[in-house]
Amino acid sequence: MRRIALFSDVHGNLPALDAVLADIRSARVRELYCLGDLVGYGPDPVGVIDRMLALGIPTVQGNYDEGVGNRRGDCGCFYPTEAAKRDGAASYAFTSRSLDEEHVSWLSALPPAMRFEYRGVRVLFAHGSPRKNNEYLLPDRADEQLARLAEAAAADVVCVGHVHVPYHRALAGVRGTVHYVSAGSVGKSKDGDTRACWVELTIGPYDEVHEATFGDAAVTTAGDTDTCVGVTIHRVEYDVESVARAMTRAGLPATLAAALRSAS
Repeated sequence: MRRIALFSDVHGNLPALDAVLADIRSARVRELYCLGDLVGYGPDPVGVIDRMLALGIPTVQGNYDEGVGNRRGDCGCFYPTEAAKRDGAASYAFTSRSLDEEHVSWLSALPPAMRFEYRGVRVLFAHGSPRKNNEYLLPDRADEQLARLAEAAAADVVCVGHVHVPYHRALAGVRGTVHYVSAGSVGKSKDGDTRACWVELTIGPYDEVHEATFGDAAVTTAGDTDTCVGVTIHRVEYDVESVARAMTRAGLPATLAAALRSAS
């Protein structure tokens, strides 16, 4: 059986990242992956990258990582209002000028996706979706669309970030059951819960997966195999207010600090 810790969308929030990493250690999960967007919005992009460099955690490139890493001038994010666009531009400018060329080069070299196969189950790690790093796979995406995306990507388990809302969905695919897992967000939650988030993905025989998830997760086979997948969502407290104050001191828009406080 494999127990895998997935986390995503740290967004320059080092205290939240450290809290998540400590919680993963406490849970004794030794296989870790980051699904991207280490930088943007938060006050400490340098600290986050340095922590990841020191630990050597495999990381998928997020859309913000790509935008800053290639000095594109924007992050490829969707902003619904003019005010949100101004906040986004301020965030990008702060993040870009905070990073030196070593940090930028590292971001630009991150892989767009990662894959492995275990016990016949094909697993894909991406940031936005199997086809685009800034595509939002929101929880209400239709089963048929998700099944087609997974089939085109030759994956039975698709793990993503980007939406900042954790979820696990099991649905009927061409080859059998398809799993979609959203890792939520470490540093910029958008589901009304201000705590940091990480997700535990467990793959193996039914009895082992069921025991490892303490019966709290829906345990379902994947693909056309008898291998099962379980997902447990973990939430972790950290000092949100101190990070919000650091954002203000850094000159980031007050609306971004307010969004961190409300997880919106």
